[in-house]
Amino acid sequence: MTTLIVLFAVALIATFAGFFAPPRSVKVVTLLGMVVALLSLAFTWGDGATAFGGLYVADSFSQGFTLVMVVGAILALLADCDYFERKGWPAFEYYPLVAFAVLGGHVMASTPHLGVMIVGLEILSIPLYALAASRRDEAGYEASLKYFLLGAVAAAFFLYGIALYFGSTGSFTLGAAGSGLVFNAAVLMLLAGLSFKAALTPFHWWTPDVYQGSATPVTLFMATAVKAAAFAALARVVAAVGLGGPWVYAFGAMVLLTVFWGNLSAMVQGEAKRMLAYSSVAHAGYIAVALFGPNPAPAMGFYLLAYALSTGLAFAVLAELDEGGGVKLEGLAGLWGRSPLLGLAWTVALLSLAGLPPLVGFWGKYLVFVEAAKAGQYAMVALALFAAVIAAYYYLKLLAAALFGKPVKVEPVEMNGSSPLGIALATALVIVFGVLPGLAYGWFASASALIK
Repeated sequence: MTTLIVLFAVALIATFAGFFAPPRSVKVVTLLGMVVALLSLAFTWGDGATAFGGLYVADSFSQGFTLVMVVGAILALLADCDYFERKGWPAFEYYPLVAFAVLGGHVMASTPHLGVMIVGLEILSIPLYALAASRRDEAGYEASLKYFLLGAVAAAFFLYGIALYFGSTGSFTLGAAGSGLVFNAAVLMLLAGLSFKAALTPFHWWTPDVYQGSATPVTLFMATAVKAAAFAALARVVAAVGLGGPWVYAFGAMVLLTVFWGNLSAMVQGEAKRMLAYSSVAHAGYIAVALFGPNPAPAMGFYLLAYALSTGLAFAVLAELDEGGGVKLEGLAGLWGRSPLLGLAWTVALLSLAGLPPLVGFWGKYLVFVEAAKAGQYAMVALALFAAVIAAYYYLKLLAAALFGKPVKVEPVEMNGSSPLGIALATALVIVFGVLPGLAYGWFASASALIK
């Protein structure tokens, strides 16, 4: 309950501060608020509590996924690197919108009640529609419109699923007994609505255009915190309804389609943000593999943290290089010479996303694959591993562009504001949690997605 109050207070304070204080002050307030939210999680970690008649549940599961969201928000705030000021775009609203989105994601992760979950989903989504347009240009407006229209369709699916779920079970609470055609249709609608936010194929079509058209710090936030919120809700739904009978094969086919489609599509892209957008789709599939295991929450939580740090680091580097029109592969050439810090961060991020030891991304993949193997899903694990080998091609392609490409620019990259701190911190954590994975896994070990 403390974390909910802190996140709500941060969002309100940042909103009102923007009318009276400069954007830098609003940024500091929001960052401090997110740090306080981390402290509230630390002091209440593992404490089970309910509020509002069971509509809000604070447990290890919700705390773990909220941790990932807050970490993603902090990286997005640190990596804005005066991005909006350099381009003459209004900046202050970026900070309260990020805070409200984290609040919505926390609500999604902390409730077994579908009515409250849709409220959290909209608190998360509405700020994102505005954030997607923050570039104030044609590409940003297109990204926002696509995200809004497809988000409205996804919300309609989810709402209709809630109605059918209540009609078949007589309850809005996950875990209520149900069966029959109406119940199965309800489950299908709920999974479709949440799969959109998680970017699972075939509900991923918005991802490359929205990621590419949004301002790079916004893309970073979408790829980290938003994905954690979506999978928190998805894990609760799947744990409540179960993956038995035909659902195993249908959902399994969607997961495998996601990892292959995301990786194969990424291979042919010529723009770094778009390539990482399809990479994000593939990683959504890897995370979903854990849902077939007996207790997926710890593996999912660790993978999401590893992914948030790694992909957040990659997008933070691109934010430094993006001049408003994206980053072509040739724009990465000579990165080590132009900025050793960015070169190191880019290398660490890509190798971690590829799942190479001893970086944290390796342990993320290991844990989700082991979790699925515990349930006997050996064929799925084997195919997902094969897809991960395919992914190594385009990660190495991005790395080779930075290491061996002929530089278009030779002048050093100027980094201002808080971005060097965020990049250095994320780089260190990717390495430390890779060498000592138990430090991070212990935070999620007691989490359980089982709804009782």
